[in-house]
Amino acid sequence: MDMQKYDVVIIGAGPAGSSLAYMLAEAGIKVCVLDKKNFPRRKVCAGGLPARIIDLIPFDIKNVLINDIREVSLTHNLQREFCKQYNKTLLYTIDREKFDNFLLSKAVESGAVLMEGVAIESISSDKGQQFKLETAKGDFSSNIIVGADGANSFTAKSVGLDPIDNRHVAIQAKVPIENIPKQYKEKIALDWGFMKDGYGWLFPNGSYVSIGVMGPQLSGLAVKSYFDEWLTRFGLKPNECEVEAHTIPHRITKRPITSSKALLIGDAAGLADYWTGEGIYYAIKSAQIAGRQINKFLQGDKKALDNYEDIINEEILLELKTSYSFSKLFNHISLPVFKNLRKYHYPWNIFCRIMSGERTFLDIKKRLRPDILLSKIFFKSKRNH
Repeated sequence: MDMQKYDVVIIGAGPAGSSLAYMLAEAGIKVCVLDKKNFPRRKVCAGGLPARIIDLIPFDIKNVLINDIREVSLTHNLQREFCKQYNKTLLYTIDREKFDNFLLSKAVESGAVLMEGVAIESISSDKGQQFKLETAKGDFSSNIIVGADGANSFTAKSVGLDPIDNRHVAIQAKVPIENIPKQYKEKIALDWGFMKDGYGWLFPNGSYVSIGVMGPQLSGLAVKSYFDEWLTRFGLKPNECEVEAHTIPHRITKRPITSSKALLIGDAAGLADYWTGEGIYYAIKSAQIAGRQINKFLQGDKKALDNYEDIINEEILLELKTSYSFSKLFNHISLPVFKNLRKYHYPWNIFCRIMSGERTFLDIKKRLRPDILLSKIFFKSKRNH
């Protein structure tokens, strides 16, 4: 077979890979995206998008949004349930199969070449000048390769990168919505306090709900026990549910995510929030950063690819590190936080702003200065600023 040549080859057609392919194709760059699966493909995911993602994606995604969530049911250690509302969208729920396929279709419409059902067998480079990708369906060459192939990235391993500091494991089931108590059909349910560095969720997604838990990968048995109890709380029998699991990767130190002209984005780079496990926002944001730097490089800026990692560290890693720090603190104060959320409007408002993306963990960290905290405690007029 003839060698297929491209400016950029992207390995992985999830939200990160598709977003990058769209951006490069729009810029007139010859780009190919490869994925070992055929689309639409099933994807294990809770199916929640933070509201701020609407402003990040450069085209309308309303047709693939299912629920506009403004109400949350909260429990602590599966007890003390209360419900509260917010006056703005906290998050949207999606079907990942349809969402991912939609993003990929936008990339193809813009001119990106899609190769589905193509598993890469090896990646090699010619002294950093050209990459060669061997597959059973032919070989590809490219000036630049981008790993968007998830938490267990083959690309990362092939180019000698190991960006992941630690992982969570998530266990979930998709349950027909008619099997769930009716009060949970239009709101999400969250639980914390059962185990450190973990929480439970229930997200309605049209005809079904995604229900699951997340916890440290090394605590797999405890996570499974939590999952069974969380299901039971909603009247479900664990042995009657089709259960799926996946890992959530976290990069919280400056581990390399570039090697010569190879870049990692999204989960392949470990860009998932430690506290919440959310990764789609950072997948798309990292893809857009990569797209800008690749475009600059191909236009003659030889330092652009090297600068990609520095930009990720400044615009994403600082937030992920702060989330990690808050998560560790939260392990010790989860019950007082829960009680304050239930009783007072101000902490509930902060919680909602973080969930929706109106505020970041970095914002909250800056506002934890003693003088700012005291002013908010004693002066009501300053509590919403």
